Amino acid sequence: MDESWLGFEGLEASTLAAHCHALRKTVYQWTGLPVSVGIAPTRTLAKLANRHAKRHPATDGVFMLGDIKSPDTQALLARTPVGDIWGVGGRVAARLHSIGIETALTLAQAHPPWIRQQFSVVLERTVRELCGVSCIDMNESPDSRKMIMTSRSFGRVTSSRRDIEEAVRAHASRSAQRLRAQRSLAGAVMVMLRTNPHMRHLAQDHDRVVLPLPRPTDNTFEIVATAQRALARLWKPHRILYQKCGVQLMDLMDVDGQQLDVFQTPQSDDERQRSDHLMATLDQLNTRFGRNAVTVGVQRRNADWQLRCGHRSNRWTTRWTELPAARLT
Repeated sequence: MDESWLGFEGLEASTLAAHCHALRKTVYQWTGLPVSVGIAPTRTLAKLANRHAKRHPATDGVFMLGDIKSPDTQALLARTPVGDIWGVGGRVAARLHSIGIETALTLAQAHPPWIRQQFSVVLERTVRELCGVSCIDMNESPDSRKMIMTSRSFGRVTSSRRDIEEAVRAHASRSAQRLRAQRSLAGAVMVMLRTNPHMRHLAQDHDRVVLPLPRPTDNTFEIVATAQRALARLWKPHRILYQKCGVQLMDLMDVDGQQLDVFQTPQSDDERQRSDHLMATLDQLNTRFGRNAVTVGVQRRNADWQLRCGHRSNRWTTRWTELPAARLT
């Protein structure tokens, strides 16, 4: 975290560091959780400082960086691989390596407009942040999505239409819930099916179908029904082992800015109110009793399409049954 998150803006460096040391000691005293604090003029540098504080006990969990002119900042950037920078993915790091940019310092010394031209405006912001110019607002809220995609790889490849229909229903329901959360309506539904491209000895298929909804809606039942019709168009009569399916909601619009065209069926006020009330009740039940407490259609727990979680870590903060037991002897 950095000073903007702590609410200590305007303090001198020594006073700020003292506050951070006191904060981490208080957190450890009351929760037993170790905390590290990174302080810097930008969010990207603060994350690098935080990473350094975690890995070096000599910092006592708190590390402060200045801008690019600071010798400490230059030293840390020089020994930080470009792939360890927050927001730089593996593919981007590989491209940067190919043009001789291997450390955070060499990236900070690159010309920002050139980086934007060769890569993206996001990486340009990272370059400026490494130089101490703040480009990422701490409190910026994400814009509403222009499309919503829910997809998962199956636990086992399957050719069962029943399994894939269950998966499509589950993904469509989840997408509709996310749609309502951002107060949007969808105008079309896309369903995608894909085989495993690494199993080259098996028949390969990667296809998708897009169907319009009768009218812009956030109703789970209408979205699921349209997704099932799209799956029926996708389905091949011969047996194909599929590895993944997905449902994408498209042509999103704000719930308060709905506009129908001449080919769409209008919805009466009574129908809209019943739909909104039903969806609100569905979301409340799933929020109160857990995801998938109420589902559209059956979702079998041991179906081939369900994810395998054999190596999942214990969920001590959300599952009573997984809490560790301590016995006094």
